[in-house]
Amino acid sequence: MKEFNLDKNKKYLLACSFGPDSMALFHFLIEGNYNFECAIVNYHLRKESDSEVKGLIDYASIFNIKVHVKDTNRSLEYLSEATCREIRYSFFASLLKEYNFDALLVAHQEDDHIETYLIQKHRHNCPLYYGISPVTRIKGMEVIRPLLSFSKEELKDICVSNNVPFAIDNSNFDISILRNKYRHEVVEKLNIKEREELINQIKKENEKLDQILSSLDYYKIHDVNYLLSLDEVSFQYALNKLCKFIDESQYLSKQNVGEIRKALISKKPNIFFNIKGHLFFVKEYDYIDIVDNDNFMVGYSYCLDKPCKLDTPYFYLDFSKSSEGRNVTSSDYPILIRNVKLTDSINIKGYNVPVRRLFIDWKIPLRARYRWPVIINSRGKVLYIPRYQKDFKPDENTNFYVKL
Repeated sequence: MKEFNLDKNKKYLLACSFGPDSMALFHFLIEGNYNFECAIVNYHLRKESDSEVKGLIDYASIFNIKVHVKDTNRSLEYLSEATCREIRYSFFASLLKEYNFDALLVAHQEDDHIETYLIQKHRHNCPLYYGISPVTRIKGMEVIRPLLSFSKEELKDICVSNNVPFAIDNSNFDISILRNKYRHEVVEKLNIKEREELINQIKKENEKLDQILSSLDYYKIHDVNYLLSLDEVSFQYALNKLCKFIDESQYLSKQNVGEIRKALISKKPNIFFNIKGHLFFVKEYDYIDIVDNDNFMVGYSYCLDKPCKLDTPYFYLDFSKSSEGRNVTSSDYPILIRNVKLTDSINIKGYNVPVRRLFIDWKIPLRARYRWPVIINSRGKVLYIPRYQKDFKPDENTNFYVKL
């Protein structure tokens, strides 16, 4: 028997599909007397899915193991692989939080590990780990894969010899899907020696990768000049590291990396564009970042009928005693505080000055511009825009300040 070690003092959530891999892992957990529960997602994309969920529930009930089930919208006829992944990992993350599981167990095995590596090479990916990592983090969860030393055939044999039920997903035989093509036309045809050679090759690739990643200075990873001083390979891995801070599943293509390099070289001080999906690139003078647009481009507005105190995620305001220095009088109420629009302007010494001009003069970071507040009176006049000060620190007497 190959080594199988988990912590018996921890409580695990097993991601289960009722396939032979996850059911073999179920068997190991029962045999080892581990504390665990199961989670399965029914996408309702195949006619067999209902019976597979029932099969898992029935078998788990023999051992008094609880099964958490998520049903997707039955009206959906198609879900992409990426969408399915998002659905199930969001479900798993919610369960870990609600029931205080220590980690998620996933039944990826050696064939998956090899397939992933071959696909990474096929696509010229620049991952932070070649193949599948034994331990990683997804959506804040610790994800453990204890079966990476077992082949798919070994796990199927374990199920059969121990009378563990399982089902085969027929969609796995569709070779129009790249992973299935590698699985059936390459990995399944490898002999023992060829498998060992590939496993050793993956190990060596990860050792080289560790050297590259350990050479990066993560205190400088947002600095334009530092990034441009890196060689091409280190540059790409540094950007992918920034990507992984937002979404562990995302990697940048060579085209993405090339676009970012052009932006870094550009003389434009502020640049903002979509990289892929919900990921956006931001350049603010000598600072760069990769951000989640869902949190970056947030809009807000607050209406105050009278002077009061207000503490928001974007600014702090206390006009309950005084609005001194903020150009707000009692006749201006109700006032509106919202994030600035680049079409806004304010009267300064008799001149109508566009907000975008002020932002340029103040050298305000791009990530702050979209959240910067303005105060508007009941007649629609912009009364006040807080000035950007890079090293500003509020004190107990500050009646209005922006949170960055």
